[in-house]
Amino acid sequence: MTAKYAKQAQRSQRKSLQRKFEVCVLLRDLCAAFATFAVKIVFVFATSRTALFLLLISISTPLLAWGPEGHQIVADIARSRLTEVTRRHIRELLGNDDLAAISTWADEIRPQRPETAGWHFVDIPMSANGFSEQRDCYRPDEKHPQTQADHHNCVVDRIEIFERILADRNAPQADHIEALKFLVHFVADLHQPMHAIGEARGGNDIHISEFGTPRCGNGPCNLHSAWDLGLIEHTRRSEPAYVSHLERLISRQSVEREADGTPETWANESFHLAQRVWLNDGGAVDEGYFRNNIGSLDERLALAGLRLAALLNQALGK
Repeated sequence: MTAKYAKQAQRSQRKSLQRKFEVCVLLRDLCAAFATFAVKIVFVFATSRTALFLLLISISTPLLAWGPEGHQIVADIARSRLTEVTRRHIRELLGNDDLAAISTWADEIRPQRPETAGWHFVDIPMSANGFSEQRDCYRPDEKHPQTQADHHNCVVDRIEIFERILADRNAPQADHIEALKFLVHFVADLHQPMHAIGEARGGNDIHISEFGTPRCGNGPCNLHSAWDLGLIEHTRRSEPAYVSHLERLISRQSVEREADGTPETWANESFHLAQRVWLNDGGAVDEGYFRNNIGSLDERLALAGLRLAALLNQALGK
């Protein structure tokens, strides 16, 4: 009976998170169309403080990678490929093995953990050939004192650090739990191409029109947010439908053959993809852009899930 109730609780939690995401998407679209009435719309539809918080993230904070749905999709792809030993260890840490339920934790704690802000991305210069740890992971900033001593202030190094912590049997359980939560999120982050390029703050400062509108929520549309949310939303797929779509893609195109490499390799893949799909200020994410690039986005989501599973199985599957 306990297991039955636990599964019901997990399903309820996932459905609740998905409903909140759908509310946020609806609100963002409505705000773009009726900006004058944005405040009224928020209070009509945001029926809880949590929904309002998620709304504000989706329309005001374009520095997050993927939206909640993108992170959940990656987590679901990974979960289906965990070994039984890995699942057991995850259940010991979390009480269940629902990776999607923790997939956005690293974004949620950023206001309380400002030192983690730079861990979500790596700013590779547009003109570079690829990733350089010395250049890209030490970025001291006087406005953020915690960066002065952090020589691993990038997502590439942080994945490697948290993988070692998760695999260390002598590390405290609290460290294992935190490492697992960061890894589920950061592996997905690194596969978002705009999180591997430094130009215009990863595309945040590239203002675009998105499917005919220059406004996304309460501000101008930008290239980064189009890859976080806009392209995924435009497919009109639910999370379960998207996972099924990617499972077919993995099977049909043998994507698993490419699911190896290191975080540095993954960063370079994302960086070179960002170079290819880059738009100049004033550009358009339209139907043509969507058709040309949605396949690449799908592949990044699929690879993120496959690689996350392999990483967790390596760290916990012994």
